[in-house]
Amino acid sequence: MSLSFTLRQLEHFDAIASEGSLTAAAARCHLSAAALALSLSELERHLGQQLFVRRKGRGVTIAPAGARLLAQARQLLATADALAADASQDSAELMGRFAIGCFSTLSPFFLPGVMDGFRREHPGLDLEFVAEATAPELQDGLLQGRLDAAVMYGVDVSTQLEFDPLHEYRPYVIVSERHPLAGKGPIQLSELAGEPLIQLDLQPSQENTEYIFKSMGLPPAVRHSTTNYELARCLVGRGLGYSVLIQRPASQLTYDGHAVAIIELAGDVPSAVVGLARPHGAPRTAKYMTLREFLLGSSNPHGPGG
Repeated sequence: MSLSFTLRQLEHFDAIASEGSLTAAAARCHLSAAALALSLSELERHLGQQLFVRRKGRGVTIAPAGARLLAQARQLLATADALAADASQDSAELMGRFAIGCFSTLSPFFLPGVMDGFRREHPGLDLEFVAEATAPELQDGLLQGRLDAAVMYGVDVSTQLEFDPLHEYRPYVIVSERHPLAGKGPIQLSELAGEPLIQLDLQPSQENTEYIFKSMGLPPAVRHSTTNYELARCLVGRGLGYSVLIQRPASQLTYDGHAVAIIELAGDVPSAVVGLARPHGAPRTAKYMTLREFLLGSSNPHGPGG
């Protein structure tokens, strides 16, 4: 059986679906908009289906037939990519576009090394980054083909994604350096349960904290809630409460010059797992596995974000 369409046409189909416009997809594929439109028309003719609805001045909208075929097209492209990579892994460097997403509070701890070390090790890769995304944005990016891999917490991973754990981190407490417990050894969370909590209201941070308190049968007394990680540290530094965090910046000084103290938690405290996600059923390509090995070998000594 001879195929009436090409993998290149499927790549163009994927790019248009991901970008939402012919102009943006053409730039991604390094083609003119006219050439990309011709490729799409040829694919639609061979398949006998309208894949997109063109709207003058408003980009394109994927048609029902296109939506049905998109997941299969992406799986076929991923399989072809894995086949090509495996066939040439001994004789050629990694090449091509590789889009990596990262949960917002994890980005400062993981992406600088990828942008520096991983890029230097694999100069043939055209790396793209989405560095400050929420968990839903990462999932959408993976499922819509805009991202090839995403660094995120295991608690955020839906059944539509595959998850490869990288590192496990234990939560800890920060208090003002003037707090009576500052400088002491591991404590039970119950020793702080009656004090005001500065809640980091950013998923999955809030979920992680709520789960910790629930698992230990403790009611948190939330005084302030913020989506800004450094603001939470600043409030703690001024003695307005304590906070339960996972990330560990190298400095214990806050942005406004106050110091916080780290206190380890004793007992059976639930850990947070950070890993690499990809769409469900997508193969572990050579690019994906190489990134995974790089991240496994370059963990930040201070722990992750979020």
